[in-house]
Amino acid sequence: MKLDTKLRNKHIVLLDCDGVVWKGKQAIEGAQICLKKLEQNGIKLGFVTNNSSLSREGFNQKFSKLGFDSSEYTIVNSAYGAAKYLEEREYNRMFIIGESGLREELELQGFYVAETYEPKLEGVCIGWDRQLTWQKLADAMRVILNDNGFFLGTNPDNSYPLEDFLVPGAGAGIAALSNACNKDPDIIIGKPNRYLLDLALKEIGHNQIDEAVYIGDRLSTDIAAGINAGMDTILVRSGISDDHLKNTIIPTAEIDSIADIFSVLALPANN
Repeated sequence: MKLDTKLRNKHIVLLDCDGVVWKGKQAIEGAQICLKKLEQNGIKLGFVTNNSSLSREGFNQKFSKLGFDSSEYTIVNSAYGAAKYLEEREYNRMFIIGESGLREELELQGFYVAETYEPKLEGVCIGWDRQLTWQKLADAMRVILNDNGFFLGTNPDNSYPLEDFLVPGAGAGIAALSNACNKDPDIIIGKPNRYLLDLALKEIGHNQIDEAVYIGDRLSTDIAAGINAGMDTILVRSGISDDHLKNTIIPTAEIDSIADIFSVLALPANN
């Protein structure tokens, strides 16, 4: 599906990362040139990803390694979003299951972070963890069940796209912990929750929803989050497809790749 009339008056383009601007360690063909052209025409870019494995600085480094000019990018991922959400609610001591990005973002916000069980922890923050173990799940259960700890999941993505195949995502680990505790998370901060999109607009310093568009590859998380936030959305076909939802979650426009964005997005009239 493509629009008969291009999307206009969009001054902010928010994008998912995995499956939209890169897959694994490879940039999507034409992505660097496309994003540069958007910036040259006065578009503010922001990246909103459910991936919690890297910190914002880690994402900046990945952008640079893949040939993107990321010096002005606003990056909001579910690790940063989790830290901001918990900070707003005045938590201080958290048990985490996750990778370096989750620890870094929580510590940057002043949290005490534990990766083995200890008393007086206030909750569990679980994200993508490629070293997930039975012991980590057991320790998290003690915090949630014995200590009545807050249960936050970074994102619901059950899979993650590498260059040629899928691997388990954060949602798989969250589901295991939820099943073991017989308790749903108190919140899953990532998409389709609109929280990360709202946070990105706040970081950019612009809250005009009608001037923003969100671009992603998953109907169930990316497009649903954009709709929940009241934004126009563009679905790209370069990442994970969940076509079984195409009749219930409907993007504003659809393209094959980020390189095709100008077929549906008009540049601002004053540029």
